[in-house]
Amino acid sequence: MSRWALVGLACAGVTAAAVHTKAMCIATHHRVLFMQALHLSSGQCRADDETYWSDLNAGTNSLQTYVPPRAHVRPNLASNWAVAIAPGDAIQKYQLIERTAVLGLCGHDAFEHPTSLVVVGDDDAPHATTSSPSYRVPWTQMQLGMDGHDEPLLLEGPSLEYQCSTDHIESIFVNQNYRLRKKFDGGAHGEVWRAIRTSYDDVDDDDDDNNAHEETTSFVLKRMFVELGEATHLSGQREVHFGHQLRGEPHVARFVESFYRDSVVVDANATSLQELWLVFYDEGISLRHYMYSKTKSHMSVLVEPSLFWKRMRLEDDGAGVYKEILRQLLEAVAVLHDQGITHRDIKPSNILISQDDNFIVKLADFGSAVDTFTHEHLYGAKGPSQAEETREYQPPEVLFHGDDVPYDYAAPTSYDLWSVGVVALELLLGSPHVFSISSRARAKVDLHLRDKSEAIRTKSYLLHVLTEFCIFQPPSLARYHADYALVHRSCNFGTFNTTIQARDPLGRGLTDPYGLHLLWQLLQWDPAKRISAREALVHAYFQGPYVCNETGRHFPTEADLVLHQAFLHTKRTLHRSFVLQRHDDLPDEYFCSCGRAFSSVDACNRHLHARRHATPEQSTCRYAAAKLREQLPPPRPVVDSTAFAHGHAMFNGRRRYMEDTIAIESHPAYDLYVVLDGHMGLGAATFVRQHIGATFALLFADIVGRPANSSSNSSTSSTTSKAQQRQRLLEDLALRQTLADVHAAFLAHADDGDFSGTTCTLVVHFRHDRRLVVANVGDSRAVLYTDGMDHTQDNSRRAHGVQLTQDHSPHDPGERRRIESSGGFVSFVGVWRVMGQLAVSRSLGDRHLSQYVSCDPTIYHVALPPSSGFVVVASDGVWESMTSADVGQFVSERLRTDADLYEIAADVVVEAFVRGSSDNLLALIIVFDDSSSED
Repeated sequence: MSRWALVGLACAGVTAAAVHTKAMCIATHHRVLFMQALHLSSGQCRADDETYWSDLNAGTNSLQTYVPPRAHVRPNLASNWAVAIAPGDAIQKYQLIERTAVLGLCGHDAFEHPTSLVVVGDDDAPHATTSSPSYRVPWTQMQLGMDGHDEPLLLEGPSLEYQCSTDHIESIFVNQNYRLRKKFDGGAHGEVWRAIRTSYDDVDDDDDDNNAHEETTSFVLKRMFVELGEATHLSGQREVHFGHQLRGEPHVARFVESFYRDSVVVDANATSLQELWLVFYDEGISLRHYMYSKTKSHMSVLVEPSLFWKRMRLEDDGAGVYKEILRQLLEAVAVLHDQGITHRDIKPSNILISQDDNFIVKLADFGSAVDTFTHEHLYGAKGPSQAEETREYQPPEVLFHGDDVPYDYAAPTSYDLWSVGVVALELLLGSPHVFSISSRARAKVDLHLRDKSEAIRTKSYLLHVLTEFCIFQPPSLARYHADYALVHRSCNFGTFNTTIQARDPLGRGLTDPYGLHLLWQLLQWDPAKRISAREALVHAYFQGPYVCNETGRHFPTEADLVLHQAFLHTKRTLHRSFVLQRHDDLPDEYFCSCGRAFSSVDACNRHLHARRHATPEQSTCRYAAAKLREQLPPPRPVVDSTAFAHGHAMFNGRRRYMEDTIAIESHPAYDLYVVLDGHMGLGAATFVRQHIGATFALLFADIVGRPANSSSNSSTSSTTSKAQQRQRLLEDLALRQTLADVHAAFLAHADDGDFSGTTCTLVVHFRHDRRLVVANVGDSRAVLYTDGMDHTQDNSRRAHGVQLTQDHSPHDPGERRRIESSGGFVSFVGVWRVMGQLAVSRSLGDRHLSQYVSCDPTIYHVALPPSSGFVVVASDGVWESMTSADVGQFVSERLRTDADLYEIAADVVVEAFVRGSSDNLLALIIVFDDSSSED
């Protein structure tokens, strides 16, 4: 695999200063080399010119020394000094014009070599944040290998993508100023030259290039030092293999030929050093060179976004240029994947852009590519490894794998799609530091993980950044919190959008919502979920949106349109209908406390409050509800072992189907109460009811039950406060993980045609602490009522009510912003709805709305008062026709005269139905007093 380098060639034991001196000597003698080259015939070198050699003996530092990429030097190569090639030299039928880059050798068997670091920010601001789009490369590094030119070689990669090191480093970031690079072992393994052709005697008859015989045609020659070892030789052979296989592909660098050549050595009796030369047509300048400009200062070179990048981002036509670069790159990747080839090294330095008006993008450098043939024959006994890859563009399944796994074997081509996504993000942000961690975030991680290894901390830095982008959504919140200090946050497509905007030096982000969606699909954490190259090429970003004829909605992919159409079909087949009013079931008369009868509940209640007939024992009208109560299903088996007495009732009301359900479980440390309000079928609500108790029990034991790491036995108030904060954090993690797990499990196990969802309100009573933790998604509500009562103007008494949940309405400003930033919309269809369909902005299930609807709960912690009281947890059908105050007053009146909580719960759902609720109804009442908590 070719690696573009700016670092000079060094041998074992040569210091950085010696390497620099040698590079300067090379530059000094270039004129001599060039003049001697004028007398050479094609493919000949004046190695026997005594005058020539005597001139060079005065400065042997001008000779480049090549050593194998190992800690020891081969005896037969230790004394072989190769003559440096200069502009004007003839290599077979090509004449060299200029050297454009040095190829670095990657590997894991390092030896002594100077370290190259990239500094982020200004020299005068050592603590600059990584949001700065500029970065610096030491000027002394830029000088290496310049060969006497006034300008350094093109910035083609390794000085920005690797670190020269003697240690095995599996990290990405060091701190806010320095960024680690992958090891750059063994000096260099080749170089790149621009050349012209001097002979066409053996040109292939089938050469389809119209300009092949023109003397002005430019070629690029790669000089590979194959004597350095098998890895270098095989890398060159892989380029030859894929060069022949991909000939004629419009978006792949055109391969011409390859040949071997013995280089000239100082000692005429020494063994010649083999070189493999690869010849390509000159396809233009790399994307990296287009993206960044260099400004020389006294001690460094400032590398920053170029004028090209600024114009692309700011001018009207710039968005089209960005899109076209990405489209043509995906064309190249699609061709490779169609033939079973994975490139494994897609990055700006390997993406070439023509310098003519045609604007053609081509993919180059196939030294790391792999297919079935190369995997078996051209990767040696160990096969492909991460040594052939560029760390900054490696996908997470490679970066975070414990072993040296080069790609996901189940989906190898997904590697390239991640790399394309990183390139697209780099092109958007104008910086190679797209996943850099801020100094503040790094300090927090270091504080939390101060006892962890350096490998854990450096891995955590990248995980934190990927979490900020919502690319990484931890499958286990507890594990990643303990190991990497990750704290769960609401994660969705909208967060991905806002993070890009925050990191964009222009503050714009990607304004095209379809382009943003495509980028999100390319950067999926799970390789199986990444969009393919062919799917990406027909994405709405390139082809325009997919429109549903029935609803008029626009979709980014055909798969999304098909999913929406399947949802509409499922909705029609359910044949849902509402009974607007059931006269036979409703009571005939409603009685005020004064004895007067009315034909409707509204008329009776208006009279009762207008006349102030309410009493402490009766604040609502009474009626005969025997027919309605007969329709209520019997309660599910009672759990008698809970610490608090409870009762519940449910009623399908004016709907044909009952989709609300309940779960109650008791454990030694806690009691669990769950109210579920389903929609679009029973699938989601039933699945959650069956699995949420066991899921929470496992997570509670693993997370909350884990002993705390404490270095002190102090019982100070500060220590106690920190322990309580940690306890709450762990409980939050357990609850969030519970809902995330059951949500993911339902989507994984449900049929593709199951579009059901459910809201969820979960109440945990910790027996020994006399406190509650309440988590909810959706609009089912939990309200705590205490024993204190307020006297109202109509002489009734009202219980104090504290809502323990948040109604997740799409019209809430925060929820609406999240939905719209995710590419969705909120519209009024009877009520405010997500995408005109769902009346809540958070739920479990709802696969067709997963991009816009969150399963992340709102969590409240509350300590129960020492006095008595009760909690009502009810589905939104109850709250639709009764306020929290109404329910509290209604229940408190009956608690004074009726001890049967199931009967009181039945009264609540019947009352809500009579008052006009059109939804399913479920009410759970939990009563506590000052003696209910266990010891």
